[in-house]
This record gives sequence, C-alpha cells and structure tokens, in this order.
Amino acid sequence: MSPEVVSTQSYINGQSCYNTDIDRDSMPNKHLEHPEDSILFGRRNALRTVRDLIKSNKLSVKWDGAPAIVFGINPDNGQFFVGTKSVFNKRRPKINYSPEDIDKNHKGVLADILRICFRHLPRYHRIIQCDWIGVGGGSVYQPNTIAYHFPTPVYSKIIVAPHTEYTELSPTAEAKIGVTLESSDECYMVDTNNAEVIPPLSWTNFVRILPTVLLSKTPKSRVEVQKHINSFIRTGEVPQAEDIYSQLDAKYKYEVNVNTFKAWHLISQLKHRLLDAIVVNGDVECYIDGEPTNHEGFVTVSDNPYKIVDRLTFSKANFNLDKNWTHEKV
Repeated sequence: MSPEVVSTQSYINGQSCYNTDIDRDSMPNKHLEHPEDSILFGRRNALRTVRDLIKSNKLSVKWDGAPAIVFGINPDNGQFFVGTKSVFNKRRPKINYSPEDIDKNHKGVLADILRICFRHLPRYHRIIQCDWIGVGGGSVYQPNTIAYHFPTPVYSKIIVAPHTEYTELSPTAEAKIGVTLESSDECYMVDTNNAEVIPPLSWTNFVRILPTVLLSKTPKSRVEVQKHINSFIRTGEVPQAEDIYSQLDAKYKYEVNVNTFKAWHLISQLKHRLLDAIVVNGDVECYIDGEPTNHEGFVTVSDNPYKIVDRLTFSKANFNLDKNWTHEKV
C-alpha cells in the first residue's frame, strides 16, 4: 500500500482484515460490564461501582479494534507466541509459537493477521493483549464500527492498540488494564492511556434510592433482565424505569422492581457525566458512517474495572452492525 493512499480498511493479500473465524472461549479476566448493570448484581456491588466512578481519574481509552491479539514470551518455556483470546482456553489452548502453528490453529483472514503479527510484534518478556487496527501505510483505518483518522500516514508495518497485561497463560491469569508500549518501525503502538477526568461527580441521588431497590436472586434472571435492557438499547432509546419494568416478562417481575431500573438510570446518568468530563489528549479523529464521533469508550483502571461506553451510540451500532465475522471483544 502506498503511503499516500488513505485506507478505509486494513488489507492483507487483498482481503479486508476484519475479525473473521475467531474463537469465543472465555478470558481469564471477567467480562467487562457496563457500570449501570452493576445494580443487577447487588447493592454492595453497585455501591462499589459508583464509588469507583466518582473516584475515577485514570482511564484506558477503549479502541474499537478487532480482532483481539495476545502476544509475548510464555514464562513457562521462554518462547515468543501470538494468538487470540483462545490462548487462555481451558481446553485446547491455541498458542502459536511459529507460522506453522498459526496454519494449524487458524484459517482465513485471522490467520493472515496472526502471521503478520508474528513477524512484526516486539518480543517482550510480558504477556500483552492488544486490539488489531491494521497494516501501516495509510491514515484511515476501520477495523470494526469506528473509522479512525490519523493526522498523518502511519509508516510502521502494523498498528495495534495495547491495553491489558497478564501474569501467565492460564484461564486464571490476573489481568492489569493500562498498558503503554513504545512504537517502532515494525509496530505502531497506539497510546490507550491518554485520557483524564476533569470535574468531580456526585452520587447523592443514587445513595438515596439504593435501599429501596429489589434485586435479582438468580444468575438466570439477571441475564434475562440484561437482555431486556439490551432490547431497548438496540432501538437507540431506553424508556423510563416504569416502562422498562412494565414490559419485562411477568415471570421475572418478582425479582426486581421499578426502583431497580431507576437505580440503573441514575448510574447511567452518572456514567454519562463522567464521559462528558473525560478529555482525550490525542489527535486521532473518530467517525461512524462518515459522521464525526467520539472514541468507543473507556475502561476504568482499577481492581474493579468497568467499560464506560455511550451504549445508545456504540452498543447500538455494534448490535446492529452487518457482521460477516465472529466478534472477539473484551
């Protein structure tokens, strides 16, 4: 690809490098939840989440890259590897120590991406997770929903957005969010730690309503309530708490009450105040369908991390995206 060419997608061998044929096994760190959903997991959990939102001053920018790439030196054998989240599989982990391993474990565009990552990613004595952005040489990249416009062409061989470090290759590995790595001619490392929070936030209204909230008692009912909320997000509009409750399947109504959804709304409002208070110190511009937008979101850098995302913009877009691949998102 000529450096002067502006690329709207990332290409290898003439194919768009989207996250095709990706394993969906669980990660060692828990799935990152939206803070407003914390109310479905208990008052204490929601209270801790709100407290963390109030205190948030360190955030990791959530880039909309795909697929997720895990790489580094395996401390068990001293060998460099690349892979997807499937390196953490409980059964049959797919850890690639060579191009031959990649050919055996993966196929299609995903295998192409992993081969080029194997050639150009640095040999750190660490285990790093990053999001694939694309092949260098252009200034516009759309690995998933958001198109990223860099101010000048990126001339490194590949572009990734690192964000998480792990202690080991194990389903129980501990994860630490907030990674900054140095770029090179081989690999451009996007800075995902260039966001800060400006004004303070208040949680008075949330604390006032919390004792009156009725909570789901079983995992199945929590999942169904989350699905119910997501059904509104898909449409781009979440109604008032009374309407959310009235439209809930009758067999789950005894598990929650109207105040459950009022608390959900209050945490969501607090999250949006936090989003308004975040300043990203970078010069990459973001677009969806040609319209300017913000970054997909942020992740709180803490022992209890949550993703801070405008769900009515980005979650709706991802829900309704015309996908011809399998997602592999954190």
